[in-house]
Amino acid sequence: MMSVGEKSGEGMARGEGQPAGDAPRDTPGSSGGRAPRVHAEPAREQTPVSKRVVSDTIMCVDGIVIFLAALVARWAYIVTFLQNNPEIGPYAVAGTVGAAIAVAAMHYQGLYDFEVLSEARGQTKRILLGLVAAALFLIAAGYLLKISEQYSRGWFIVWFALSAFAVLAVHVINTRVLRWLRALGAFARNIVIYGSGDIAESIIRRVAMSSMNLRVVGVFDDLSRDQTAQVPVSGGLSDLISFGQKRRIDEVLIAMPMTNELRIANLVEQLSLLPADIRICPSATAFRIPPKKLLDYEGLAVLELERRPMDGWAPIIKNIEDKLLASVLLIAFAPFFALIALAVKLDSRGPAIFKQRRHGFNHEVFTLYKFRTMHVVEDGTGMAQATRKDPRVTRVGRFLRKTSLDELPQLFNVLRGDMSLVGPRPHALSHNEYYSTVLARYANRHKVKPGMTGWAQVNGYRGETDTPEKMRCRVEHDLWYIENWSVWLDVKILCMTPFYGFVGTNAF
Repeated sequence: MMSVGEKSGEGMARGEGQPAGDAPRDTPGSSGGRAPRVHAEPAREQTPVSKRVVSDTIMCVDGIVIFLAALVARWAYIVTFLQNNPEIGPYAVAGTVGAAIAVAAMHYQGLYDFEVLSEARGQTKRILLGLVAAALFLIAAGYLLKISEQYSRGWFIVWFALSAFAVLAVHVINTRVLRWLRALGAFARNIVIYGSGDIAESIIRRVAMSSMNLRVVGVFDDLSRDQTAQVPVSGGLSDLISFGQKRRIDEVLIAMPMTNELRIANLVEQLSLLPADIRICPSATAFRIPPKKLLDYEGLAVLELERRPMDGWAPIIKNIEDKLLASVLLIAFAPFFALIALAVKLDSRGPAIFKQRRHGFNHEVFTLYKFRTMHVVEDGTGMAQATRKDPRVTRVGRFLRKTSLDELPQLFNVLRGDMSLVGPRPHALSHNEYYSTVLARYANRHKVKPGMTGWAQVNGYRGETDTPEKMRCRVEHDLWYIENWSVWLDVKILCMTPFYGFVGTNAF
């Protein structure tokens, strides 16, 4: 695979500038009535266990258990007890169909809702009804297809009993494990509240009294000098953003009256660069911004305005996709690595691999690897973006940049977890900071890992971005990818990448 990243030059950075969290600013007058600021450790925190993943896993386990019960019943009753050895095929088919029908029936009854799985009461009835539905379906199918004589009635009874016992046992164990994990906070969502008035106070009180897996980890607000916070405040908007880039935040909850829609819209725009759900708890029903979801927080109406990208199974699937494909591609391109490195060394003095700091997921700075394509290897101030016929580009480097072969070492970034195979292309620090101030939603690209190739690149938006308009088009495609991600979209982009990697007039 050839990447089609932008060719901005290794020395594009003009300096580190301010940390990513310092780019947005507080609104004026944010000094009164504050508690000491929150200082979070920069170490990464473990993300909460996805309830959807847990529910789907238990559903798959139930299906496997019911299928295996059919095979065990055949061995225990027919082979061992009756001393007979019929073909295993018909019983495997019956077990597969029975498992599918039983799981579907249990799912229809809401058994795999996380809150139901966490409580022992109500599960037994749903499990037995699901198994009865599967048994009745198999009886009806055997009668209509005239194949019931191929199956032992004793096997059928043993299979039903084994399935009921095994599935019930699995759910008893699951319930206890889930309760234990909930007590450890494995499913807890870290919430940051913006606002310090009556609404914030009510939210904190209700969350503390409820059994919901919510944990308020900070309260922020920008107060004028004549305002007094009703709850302790840890800073303003810029402090909240900095806090969110140092600690894991699952949700930002705006707790303020809907009397100033312009201010709310401005808050959402600035907070949307964080990889977290953004929700609002208003005090009035009038709301013009279309919410994504309406939630109930112990009687309080909460509107969800932004969603965390790639929730549930999505990050797990994408991580497996990245690690697996990157490993295969590294093995496939191993001979090219040695040849390209030798060509770079023979063509000009300097290291074969160039390293540059770039912003990644949630604005974390990481070291990106490329084959060196320039005579200079600076990663500091005063280095401009590469242009057509740039004298700094070497002869070998010009070919590497044209074909995007210089991006191959980023496969190691993918294996390290800094990057993904597909995602928004990472830019050098100064380039990133500049466009963050020029384009309103530019920073939203950092809600996912940067990629070796992306939707913008395969649609022709690669190469030099010397105008805000060019970068705006690229950002629009990046944001569309984030909002519409799927495995099939990644496959499509990866399949398009080699053609746009070798053919293109914008890379130089």
